[in-house]
Amino acid sequence: MFDKADRVNAYQSGGRDSINTILSHPDGGASVSYSGSLQENIWSLGKDNRYGYSPGWNAGYTQARGSTPTYRTSGGYPRADMLGMTYHHSFGPLLPKSVLRKEIQIFREIWWKSWGGNSNQSDHSKGFWPIECAFSRHMIPVLVEEGYEWTIVANSHLARTCTNYLEVAQRGNSGWNMDPPNRADQLGPYVPANQWWSGTLDGRGGAFPAPFAYQAHRTKYVNPETGAESSITVVPMGDLLSYQNGFSPMGTGDIDAHIAPFNDPAHPSLVLMAHDGDNAWGGGSSYYQGSVKDLFNAAAGKGYRPTTIQQFLADHPPPVTDVVHVEDGAWVNAGNDWGHPQFINWLWPPTRSPGDPGYNPNDPRTWYDIENGWAEDWRNWAVLMAGANYCETAEQITVDTGGSVQAARIQEPVQKNGASNNPNPAEQAWHFYLGGLDSGFMYYGTSLDDEVKQTLAVNRAIAFATNVIGDGSLDQTPPTVLKPQRFPWNPGGKGWGPLTGYKAVGFDGQPAYSCDFHIWTHVYDVSGVTNVALLVRQDQDGVNPLDNNDNETYAGGPGVGAWTALPMTRRIVPTGNVNNDPNISFFLLPAAIADQYWARVAGYTNALLDYYIEATDSRGNRHRSDIQHVWVDEGSGESSVTGPRVSVTPHPPVAGAPATLAYDASAGPLSSASPVFLHLGWNNWSTVLNPDSAMTFNAASNVWELTVTVPANAAQLDCAFNNGAGAWDNNAGQDWHFAVTNHGAVPTNLPPFTMDGALDFAGYQWNTNGPT
Repeated sequence: MFDKADRVNAYQSGGRDSINTILSHPDGGASVSYSGSLQENIWSLGKDNRYGYSPGWNAGYTQARGSTPTYRTSGGYPRADMLGMTYHHSFGPLLPKSVLRKEIQIFREIWWKSWGGNSNQSDHSKGFWPIECAFSRHMIPVLVEEGYEWTIVANSHLARTCTNYLEVAQRGNSGWNMDPPNRADQLGPYVPANQWWSGTLDGRGGAFPAPFAYQAHRTKYVNPETGAESSITVVPMGDLLSYQNGFSPMGTGDIDAHIAPFNDPAHPSLVLMAHDGDNAWGGGSSYYQGSVKDLFNAAAGKGYRPTTIQQFLADHPPPVTDVVHVEDGAWVNAGNDWGHPQFINWLWPPTRSPGDPGYNPNDPRTWYDIENGWAEDWRNWAVLMAGANYCETAEQITVDTGGSVQAARIQEPVQKNGASNNPNPAEQAWHFYLGGLDSGFMYYGTSLDDEVKQTLAVNRAIAFATNVIGDGSLDQTPPTVLKPQRFPWNPGGKGWGPLTGYKAVGFDGQPAYSCDFHIWTHVYDVSGVTNVALLVRQDQDGVNPLDNNDNETYAGGPGVGAWTALPMTRRIVPTGNVNNDPNISFFLLPAAIADQYWARVAGYTNALLDYYIEATDSRGNRHRSDIQHVWVDEGSGESSVTGPRVSVTPHPPVAGAPATLAYDASAGPLSSASPVFLHLGWNNWSTVLNPDSAMTFNAASNVWELTVTVPANAAQLDCAFNNGAGAWDNNAGQDWHFAVTNHGAVPTNLPPFTMDGALDFAGYQWNTNGPT
């Protein structure tokens, strides 16, 4: 790993020497991400003069970010901007916020030690590199609180938010190779077709609109409890151009043809190349000493301005009103992920084995089993959630009993001269736990012993944490919950890419995904978990506007309906090699592992849903996850596994108005030849209609139907079905629940309707489901 000549150069003076070739450009420079664990490794090799490293290994970058005028831009910013990142190259979007915060805090500790900074961190970079360029808006509050003002994102995840992305982006070898965007994420602009360009290299690429995908913007996170907003600037890297730049010399041709013609001088474009600086051709001396200089010179010759990110943002800060949505996802570099919004190459959903019942090799919709399937990374995230809860609880008890937990002692329990920093058990637990988070352990999965790295780290952490936790009587820490996961990504819609084996789902005349979908997670608490529920509510008009936060808070507002609570089913995650994969050797087993919890969401079509997970431990400590959003498309009306059962018309049902419930007995345990009775209630079964009502069989549509009147005070319709003789279909114990809208009510306090040559809908809401 470390003795390759190019790496010996890149990890020491190569970056500074490359910057030396572009000093003629007053704002030329580079942003460098250098993980804390890599810095540790080079410190270790350098102090012993091993493999070509010296004790002064850090002198190059220290000089290039120094205060001398030579290495400062015209605005006084470092030419080498040593960016923030996670210490152990850990995968930020999937980490609990407490873990992400620790990773950043200990990174800042080694940052000033390596780059000639100071411990008060006043001169730290204001920029953040999310490893693999993997970003989620749920990271924003931690980044902001830790002092970062901007973060790099992959510009494909701006492009995919545009409302006409699927009209201009080609699927397959010449375009994108993952699931299409979910409509809930398409909150961006409509960009005319002539402003898009597309391309691929080695299957990596997509379609990109100019100037939108090349401008710095702001994006926000809304605290679901308080409604408070956190905002950060997002700087898009060119996904396709970056990959090209890492593999061959390049000129300005694509910039000239596809980006520059649409530049907005009032909000100028930034063409940012970002790639692995120690891999492939981009890690070699021909890149550092030749390609960088040549591209800067060629760009300047065309009238473009070479610049560092920080200098650009100082000159051209995005307007405070320029708030955009960024879809979750990493860069397109990662094979078998290609930027998927659920980071599938680091968390593959649980799968069926080919011999399992229901598996059809020709139907990708049958390949996954959220309720009973298995995947190696899925299992290892359960290990990490358990370890996180031990560390969180040990820290809480340490602080509550008068102690402290300090990042400096977590980062360096023992100093380089052998002296101890006297870390307490909670700090030692964090130290060992965080070492198991490198994203490569998940990315490479079963290579070498990567499948047990998480277990080794967690077991060592637990050994320290239990010294603090004791009998758990002081536990006030809520359960640790993995970021809620969804399958499929597009319920009722389309799928493509690695998850489908590049077979079309919903394209080319193939059936779409079912409108029913699963939400799942891993949950752990040292005191035991007593209850986990999925909360779901429906948006009133199918849109989550960026200038309104009704969808982003638990309290909601007039734009959203009431929450429906669905109990989540617990499943014990097996610790062994369930599929007997010969590449896996779990020669270490975890001392603790989280349980999986899942719920199946049914009964929605053409609807925007908000959802989150609530988990409570035996001591009453409660965790509520961030709110997420999904658009449920119209689908085929058929489930990919278990078949459809229930629908309601209109959807959503309207308070005070008739609604027709339909039950398809051919897809459930009740026979089409038998009578079917409707068991009906309202508001999470607070009111139940007795006796059960006989339904009428509709031979034309092959379903049982019954029309009911929704009470005026109903916020939720609840139902299950039986044959009147003891056989039930209650959706595996979850029943069916439909959020009720009150759009049918005619308001009486609106201002007069006026027409002054145009329609004025101020104060009114257009409604097609009920009386108008």
